[in-house]
Order: sequence, then structure tokens, then C-alpha cells
Amino acid sequence: MLAFLAENPLIALVIILALGFAIGKIRLGGMSLGTAAILFVAIAFSTADPNIQLPPIIFQFGLAIFVYAIGLTAGHAFFADFRERGWRMILFVVVLLVGLMGMTWLLVPLFGVEAATATGSFAAALTSTPGMAAVVDMLEGTHPELAADPVVGYSLAYPGGVLGAIAVAAIGTKLLKVNHRQDAIDEGVLHAPLEHRGVRLREGIEGCVRDLRTIADAKIIVTRLVRPHHATEDVQERDHKLAYPDAEVYPGMIVVITGTPDSLDKATAALGEQIDIDVDSSYIGYRRITVSNPSIAGRSIKDIDPISHGFIIARIRRGDEDLVPGPNDVLHYSDRVRVVTPKHRIDEVSQFLGDSERSLADVNLLPFTLGLAIGLLIGAIPIPLPGGTTLNLGFGGGPIVMGLIFGALARTGPIGWQIPYHANKALSSLGLAIFLAGVGTIAGTGFRDALTDITSLNYIALGFIITVTSAIVCGLGGMWLLRLKWDEAMGMAAGVSTNPAVISYLNDQADTELPMRGYATVYPAAMIGKIIGCQMLLLMLL
Repeated sequence: MLAFLAENPLIALVIILALGFAIGKIRLGGMSLGTAAILFVAIAFSTADPNIQLPPIIFQFGLAIFVYAIGLTAGHAFFADFRERGWRMILFVVVLLVGLMGMTWLLVPLFGVEAATATGSFAAALTSTPGMAAVVDMLEGTHPELAADPVVGYSLAYPGGVLGAIAVAAIGTKLLKVNHRQDAIDEGVLHAPLEHRGVRLREGIEGCVRDLRTIADAKIIVTRLVRPHHATEDVQERDHKLAYPDAEVYPGMIVVITGTPDSLDKATAALGEQIDIDVDSSYIGYRRITVSNPSIAGRSIKDIDPISHGFIIARIRRGDEDLVPGPNDVLHYSDRVRVVTPKHRIDEVSQFLGDSERSLADVNLLPFTLGLAIGLLIGAIPIPLPGGTTLNLGFGGGPIVMGLIFGALARTGPIGWQIPYHANKALSSLGLAIFLAGVGTIAGTGFRDALTDITSLNYIALGFIITVTSAIVCGLGGMWLLRLKWDEAMGMAAGVSTNPAVISYLNDQADTELPMRGYATVYPAAMIGKIIGCQMLLLMLL
């Protein structure tokens, strides 16, 4: 059977994926490996038979798809957060990498290991395949007899590197009693359920609808105005109107606002008093409409100007989250927006936004593949470094950099870079799974050697110590120095190691976007820093 799989790598890939997905669903002690189980299944297969190998282009393509997809998702938040905190996280990573290099320089003579092989273990501990490749390239020009050693060290240390980071994440979560959902809500990644409320405006509140959000100093949206008739003060005989931004407001008017409970409480205290009111649907209606119109997706709410088309967007549902919309928020493919509009215009608004599940199923992958191609080309550009060596971002760094840029831009002229939410998730998951299967078959060969050569354990131990130290420093330092939540700090640890298996595990456990935010913020800088760091470490050790 193993010989058959060695001769048929495509069948081996599918079997590894199927077994990995199945094992990843098994929960022990409330935890599961999730997609990361694919890596260990692949290692097991190639340990049993080193001839079971997947062509490198397969898992390189998988990694490129994975990082580009997460770049598209995280791009807007990455650039929005960079000035406030992103630069501090990147500076933290640079200092950490320098510290890890110094620690490794001290440990190598203590473990009695070879410099070139130990550098490969350092690269594996931080999952830097490009760093290992750069070291091999250096040795081929200066010490060709040592050029194969970093590859040996890399394959020996890689499995322990993955397990070490996952172990730190799992133990830390238990010891710190992490509440994943509450942490995500506190950081604004996961939003509390949205509600609506009637508020009677107090004396002194004047101006127009657009002023109310500023006065309230809360993230709310005003959807309706309820003007009292002169003949009666009966709440049920109010006159409901759509809350256009320029519409006049005055004391005694009732407004219907939407937001999270905390935002509504804050707005109510600033604007007036809460009042019970039935939402009259005789003239104004509301409906959930799916964004599927390619001319709308990728544009901001301000840009599409819903008011001129007779409707207001009261909520945006993206994935499983309801968001309070702002004028600069960009609509994505497959967003489900709650619109408030005169009932006779609902069909018109539906047609304007698309509202076609069939269109979403027919995904236009041209922008995705175009952006991915640009990322791969950027990753292939050689950047000269002192000493005659060159640096390139590779098939991981180039795509995530361009993914972040295109994710932030959302649209360039007629090209909308975003794809539907479910399509992005599917491509990201598939790319990750293929990468883990491929890299696992490579690492398994070194793991088999370790079982027959006792000195190999020194390289495994060295890599494990580097990985665990990096993860602990990221976790605790991220919480204490950078004021991050544990999930985001461990996402940063996964980003430092640029390890898809670790971020996959974190995503499965947290079930929020918080780990991914930390991962995407530091990934590009960590990728470049490790390529340079691996080469500098080799020079220090030789």
C-alpha cells in the first residue's frame, strides 16, 4: 500500500487530506488539532515510507493561495491598525528575532551541534523555508561541502517546532482561562448582537440626522424619524419617515436607532430618553439583501450613495457577525445588508444591490488569480543585500503583501479584488490543507532519520527550545507589553513562525478572527526578518 502511494502522489495527497480532516475533528480534553492534523498525518506517512513525497509546486501553490486569501481578509484592518499599534507589534518581532539569534548562538556549543545544521534547525523552529533556502545558497558559494546540512537540520526540527507552539497555545489557554468570545468582543473583532430602540430627543438637540451620531459619540445609525401629529400625542399615531442624513431633527422628535446594547445605552443618555415604540411597516419596510452586484462590491457606502437611491443600510452581516455600518465601510461580495426603504422601492433596491445567490455561486476568480500572480511576481524579485547575497519574499511573502494591499484597496477602477466570503474561506482552507500535506511529507524524512540516529535528538531539542521560547515570549510579552489579548498574542506568535499549522489550530480553538489579526499584522515583517536573521546566524556560527 505504501509503495502504491509513493508511486501515485495525487492519491497520497487526497488520502492524507481525508485522514487529516477526520483526525482533526477528534476532541480530547476539549481540544482538537483541526486542520493542523493533516501535517502530522503527512509526517506519519513519509516516516513510514520516505518515498511518499508530494511535488514542491503543489504545496507552494497551496501556501500562496492561503496567505493571499488571508491578506484579502485582513488588509483593511491591517492598515487601519498600523499607526496605532501595528508598528509596535512589528518592532516587538524584530527585537524578538534578534534575541532568538543570540540565544541560539549561545546554545549551539552547549549542544555540541554543527553550525550549518543548527542554522537549519533555527529556520525550522521558526518555519522559515525561505530562510533555510537562503542559507543553502550562501553555503553553496562559500562552503559547498556543507550545503546539504541546513536541509537536514530543518527536517529534523520542523515537527517539534509545530508541536511546541501548539502546546504553548493550549497550555496557556487553560492556565489563563481564556474566554475567546469575550476577548474578541472587547477588541471589536466580534460584535455584540444589534438591537433597535426609540429615543425621544431632549431639549437642546437640534440640527440634522447626521449630527446625532457625533452628539451621541457612539457607533449607531438612525434609520427612522417619527414626527408627532399636532392633533394627538398617541405614540401609535406617529408619522414614520426614512432618516435621511440632511433631515431636520428637533426636541420632542422620536428617532429609531440601531446599535449594540452598550452603544444604544450611551446614545440614549446623550440624546434623550428611551421610549417604547412599535416599528410601523405600513409605509417603510426592511429586508435582508445580499450584495452580489459586481459594480457595488468593493465600494464604500458613501460611494454608492444609498440615500440617492431611496434606502438606508441599517446593518451589515458579514460571515456570522452583524456590523453597524459607517459611511466609509466597504461592502463585500456576499455581505447581507439590512435595508430600510419605502415598501414600494424594496424590489428596486434589491435589484440595485444584486440579491442573487446564483451570482455568488458563479465566483469570478479572475481578480483573485490576477492578484495572486502579481504577488508571486513580487515575491520572485531579488533584493540585493550586503555581502553579495539576495533576498526575495518568495511564494509566501509576496502574495500576503499584495493580499494586504488589495484587501485594503478593495477596488481598483473596474477591478474588485474581494471575492465572496464563503469562497475566500474555502480557498484559504484548501490552500492551507495542501500546504500542510506537502511540507509534512518532506519533514517526515528527517523525522525517520531521528529515530535511527541518537545525535539527531540534539537538533530536535534545539529547535523545540527556540520554538517554545518564541511562543512564550510572544504570548506573555504581547499581553503585558503590547496589551494584546491572549488569542491575538498567540496569533502574533504564529506570525513570527509564519506557521500555517499553528494559526489553523488557533483559529479552530478561538473560532474568532482575533488570532488571524495578530498573524497577518506581523507575517510580512517576520518573513523578511527571518530570511536575513538565518543568514546572519550562520555568519555568527561559522
